[in-house]
Amino acid sequence: MGKKNTMRKLLLALLFIVGFTGFTGNVFAQRFVSEIFSSVNVTNNITYGQNISFLTGTADTIDLKADVYEPVGDTMGARPTVIMIHTGSFLPIFYNGQATGIKTDSTITEMCRQFARRGYTAIAMDYRLGWNPAALGSAGQDIRTGTLLQAVYRALQDVKACVRYFRNDANNANTYHIDQSQFILGGAGSGGYVAMAYVTLNNVGQISLPKFLAATTNASYGFTAGQSYINQAIWGDFDGYGGAPGYNLATNTPGVDNSVAFVINMGGALGDSSWLQAAPTVPMCAFHVVSDPFAPYKDGPVIVPTTGDFVVDVSGSWRVIRIADSLGNNSAFQNNTWTDPYTTRANQVNDGYDGLFPFEMPGYQAGPWEWYDSTTVYMTAMFGLGFTQGHCDTIWANSLATNPDMSRNKALAYIDTIMGYVNHRIALSLNLTTGIDNSSLLRSTLKVFPNPASEYITVDASAAASPVRSLSLYDVSGRLVRSLERLDDTKLMIDVRSLDAGSYFMKIKFDSGEVIEKISVQ
Repeated sequence: MGKKNTMRKLLLALLFIVGFTGFTGNVFAQRFVSEIFSSVNVTNNITYGQNISFLTGTADTIDLKADVYEPVGDTMGARPTVIMIHTGSFLPIFYNGQATGIKTDSTITEMCRQFARRGYTAIAMDYRLGWNPAALGSAGQDIRTGTLLQAVYRALQDVKACVRYFRNDANNANTYHIDQSQFILGGAGSGGYVAMAYVTLNNVGQISLPKFLAATTNASYGFTAGQSYINQAIWGDFDGYGGAPGYNLATNTPGVDNSVAFVINMGGALGDSSWLQAAPTVPMCAFHVVSDPFAPYKDGPVIVPTTGDFVVDVSGSWRVIRIADSLGNNSAFQNNTWTDPYTTRANQVNDGYDGLFPFEMPGYQAGPWEWYDSTTVYMTAMFGLGFTQGHCDTIWANSLATNPDMSRNKALAYIDTIMGYVNHRIALSLNLTTGIDNSSLLRSTLKVFPNPASEYITVDASAAASPVRSLSLYDVSGRLVRSLERLDDTKLMIDVRSLDAGSYFMKIKFDSGEVIEKISVQ
């Protein structure tokens, strides 16, 4: 219990400490690394393509949708763009026995908003779902393995279609202010499986390894004994082109490049470690609970959560980043001298593999960055989908089984750590040097006095170009002790008489960025 509390305290504190140590410059005012925009605009349900879904067991053409998050007030014409891929075990939310599985999952929307506030365009996408986890025992082995691999393959094609759609728009109207050369993929849970496959799976030999060959012939699922579960003559190629009529649509922005420049994996795994190659070189970072029962940290099986049946052996984040580092894929950020708390903590537990952040947690846990509420689960599943209360009870219990102390604060602490670790590595890998850094200007126009103080501290921004919008005060552990929101003031007086003597961090936010000041209370 002591280790768990210490780790959580560290996670909560990291966001507020990192601005003062380790990295060059003021982290909190540096675009792409810290949040410099206060609000985000969301454009919902953009149709980026269409394809054939087999979710119900029969072919059905469906629209593929995405939500776009953009910083309000940004003047950058072309931004690096992050596409986030949600979790859900490749089955619809609630039907998968979980409280997650859509593009509006709390984790996905929070990360998109945080990326947008840092100056990125962020996209939350949906993708085709559906496989047969209910095929039981040894007789169902082929069906479980084959249909899951086909589901991953269809999702991979959909992500490529999404990249092509938005890159094509960037090359033309550029509706969403996207830099067509700088796409980043991020995936949570099963989305992490897809994100890593995206940059490693590129030839037929990789899907023809013995574990990917059907043991039986089953026309209902397109299996032929001795051949790959992924028959490209039926399902199309990796980019989504070709395939049999009625099984795949090859019309999703064809002919446009769908390469990406960086990958983030949160709790996913790779179909096989041999998929990793020295080229193409795409840097990646991975975040993984060491005891995750849904995706092995090193190597191991994927298991159907509801039945415990085996599906396929895969390679987890430890194995993937170890090989990626050895191949030089992460050379852009390897061998750094950073001493920030994120890097320091990761280096204590990642066996020296830069780009890997293991989360050590008691018992079997997964997705600590996720949160959800029982009201939404019960109201949606019972009254929207017609589930019984007992069924909803099972969904809720399943969701808490591997996230027992789930809460919004816990999730945000882990998301803050992920963002704190990955964004410097993205910025370095993509050479993001064109951002806005208002720290010097803001600090030069700001006065905070007296410091140290025993009764009141004055914040004077009367010489700044814009008023103070919010002010937050944190102790050295990262605990929020005071917060003033929705401000429109150029001068404030902060009462510190009730605070314990010691050091505090004051985060002062403007329209154009934010400044952190270290203060002392006597």
